[in-house]
This record gives sequence, C-alpha cells and structure tokens, in this order.
Amino acid sequence: MASTLMEQYMKATATPFVHHALKDTILKIMESKQSCELNPSKLEKNEDVNLNLAHLLNILSELVEKIFMAAEILPPTLRYIYGCLQKSVQQKWPTNTTMRTRVVSGFVFLRLICPAILNPRMFNIIADPPSSTAGRTLTLVAKSVQNLANLVEFGAKEPYMEGVNPFIKNNKQRMIMFLDELGNVPDLPESTEHFRTDLSRDLAALHEICATHSDELRTLSNERGAQQHVLKKLLAITELLQQKQAHYAMSNSNR
Repeated sequence: MASTLMEQYMKATATPFVHHALKDTILKIMESKQSCELNPSKLEKNEDVNLNLAHLLNILSELVEKIFMAAEILPPTLRYIYGCLQKSVQQKWPTNTTMRTRVVSGFVFLRLICPAILNPRMFNIIADPPSSTAGRTLTLVAKSVQNLANLVEFGAKEPYMEGVNPFIKNNKQRMIMFLDELGNVPDLPESTEHFRTDLSRDLAALHEICATHSDELRTLSNERGAQQHVLKKLLAITELLQQKQAHYAMSNSNR
C-alpha cells in the first residue's frame, strides 16, 4: 500500500523531472525511422543488427546523461523520502551495500522513469501513439535503462541484449552515485512545492487504494499504536464509501 501511495505521489510531483530528463530523447525516437531491434527473430531480412545496436547505444548514452543531470529537478521532499528509505534499509541490512541503491531505483526507475519511457503518452510527453518501430525502440530503451538501474547485465535469458552490457558496466558507478545523491537531503525541506492536481481524481485513487488494501488496514487498526484511531477512521470511511458505491450501482441497474 505504501508503495502504491508513493507511486501516486511521484506521478503528482515529478512530472517536470520526467519531461526534462526524457522528452527530447523520446521525441527523437518518435521521429527516427532507424530500428534498434536486436532480437534475431524480429529482424527484417538483410537488416544490419550492428547498425541497430549502435543506434540503441547512442540513444541510451544521450538519455542516461540527461537523467543523471536532472537530479536537482526532483522535488526536495521526494528526495528526502528517498533518503529516509535508504536509512531504513541500511539499518535492516547493514552489510548489504547495494540495498540502499536499489531501494531508490525501485521507485525512481521501476515506477517512474521506465513507465514514462514505455508509455510517454500517459505522461503527456507525446500526443500521438508511436509507430511500431518507435514503440519497439522505447521498449528496448526501457529494458536497458531498467537493467542499468538494477545494476544487472543481460545474460542467457536474453542473449541478444548482451551487446548493451558494456554500456551497463561503464555506467554502473555513475548510476550508484546518482541514486545516492537523490537521497542526500538530510533535513525535511519546507513545503514550497506547487503542482497542479485534480482533487476528485486524487481522492478516488486514494479510495481505490484503501479499498484494495482494506484487509491490511483492518489488521493494522486492531494493533495498538499512535495511529490506531486514524486507521480505524480511515477504514470506516472506506467501508462507508464502498457501501454508497454499491448502492449507487444497484440503483442504476434497476432503472
């Protein structure tokens, strides 16, 4: 549930970062007719896989550079949360040096950057759907960027992607430095962030999250703690809204 709420918060606050880091490169992909296909089963007859790989690596180099340079555009409050996550995992796994990096990449890349690469229309980066060539390029770019963020090279599962491994090796340390820098906000910033939001849509999304995790909320509300009364109230409101929703749906079906 916390991950879902965090994902919603990132989408609400980090749009300027996403646009600054990704838009120029994605627009170039949309305009290009050059394929990045590496999978032998998907290659056209007489297609040059080496040319495709070179094009993919050029895109990755440009995109990753822009991402690394955009750290300061992320909202300070969001970066402070990343820092709190890093401290928490360090306390739980003090000997695992990669956990503090991966806990941030799991949010920044898995839930924000890579979804925006795969579906730029959802993030208002483009208006029209990509061509089949551009769509495939976006998929390969997202796959490569996610592996870099995970600090993992391609292996036997996708051998045709192994040509990207030198790029991943060369940028692993920079990725670690970037992710660590994102969490380098030791104090909670004063709230100076202003972003557009649709309150009714946000409340609907919050209700859906609470309804989906109602069993977990019920369990937590029965545990003693400072937040017990808040959780009980949240659960009661969620259940009331579900009842009203069911009543409304039934009324419409009887018309």
